[in-house]
Amino acid sequence: MDKQPEKDPLVEGMGSLMAESNNCDNTDQKEGGKQREEAATTEESIAAVENEGSAELVKKFEEKVTLIMATSPVKSNPSTVLLKHTMDSIRVYCKGTYGVRKIIVCDGYSTTEEKNQKGVARKGRRIAEDKVADYKEYIRRVQELIEQKDPAFHKAETLVLPKLHGFGLAMEEALKLVKTPYVFVAQHDRCFSRKATPLHTLVQLMEKEPLVRYVGYLTHRQLNYVSRMMSQHQLKVDPVRKQGILLAPLIHFLDSMHIARVSFWKYMFETGTIKVRSFPEHTFGNVQRWDIIENGWKAFGKYGTYLLWHGNVCVKHINGRTFLDTVQRQKRGFPALGPFAELEDELKKHDQLSAGAGQISKDTESYQKPDEQNDIAME
Repeated sequence: MDKQPEKDPLVEGMGSLMAESNNCDNTDQKEGGKQREEAATTEESIAAVENEGSAELVKKFEEKVTLIMATSPVKSNPSTVLLKHTMDSIRVYCKGTYGVRKIIVCDGYSTTEEKNQKGVARKGRRIAEDKVADYKEYIRRVQELIEQKDPAFHKAETLVLPKLHGFGLAMEEALKLVKTPYVFVAQHDRCFSRKATPLHTLVQLMEKEPLVRYVGYLTHRQLNYVSRMMSQHQLKVDPVRKQGILLAPLIHFLDSMHIARVSFWKYMFETGTIKVRSFPEHTFGNVQRWDIIENGWKAFGKYGTYLLWHGNVCVKHINGRTFLDTVQRQKRGFPALGPFAELEDELKKHDQLSAGAGQISKDTESYQKPDEQNDIAME
């Protein structure tokens, strides 16, 4: 029997993605329009805070936040293109993140002899024996980016875990190194795609609102969150304005890009819901959801989780399980992907402005961009 050619994961996923997008279009348009209308004054408020974001103010809040970036074995190892693109997007699109301490926590792994998993299985981060060397080389290259003073990895350090933890427990290990009251949580395959609410804006909000314990950035999947809660659970979600920023009370903790109080993450661990190989949104998040559905909004107080509700969908999901960089795609006979020119242009503008303002240290001027092509397949 002739060997079947390997299927392109980008094309494979397009059908379901298109179907999902079509189903959501009408609702999304209504929700997005309503959010933008409600957030008109919010946008002005955010702009005002940004304009007041002097170097001294930004630095003050940088010292209150630690960024934790979670990474683990993926198909594209040892390439660092996926991680670097995400780190670049944070630096360019989220003001106030450049000077924060960054902990890149590299999860451990378990191995499997099964070769049909093509390196990485969807669950459990099980990798084939012949892929272990690729992951170790990937970690070495990440450390090299730090040592070469890549601007996106300014003030970064790695935490390499000796065994498999999963995202939730890997975060617990990383938090043991954190000395700040707030943590900015990111994953290697979720990046910013456009300008996001500045870090110091959200820290200011949380400083003045002690009952706000988590603020998540908006993704496409959450755009119809308010109407979905009503249709699925008959739960009325009323967005609220706090310190001039429109927020939607979030009944289900999400792992995606967010800022949270370190004390809130510790509270999640204390509940005992987060286990090995688990994602908090699948465990703690479900407990939270049903607690609020069954007991009403009076149960929300102990969570204090909110979603930015200004209609700015600024976080995209890159499928880390199937992502391949340009060279890897060419070797498999897949069509080459064009570079993300928009981010490249923003990087150039950002670095020119930052250099003029003295915000990028002279050490980073010697950094040489690696040969790896910064080409990304996005959902």
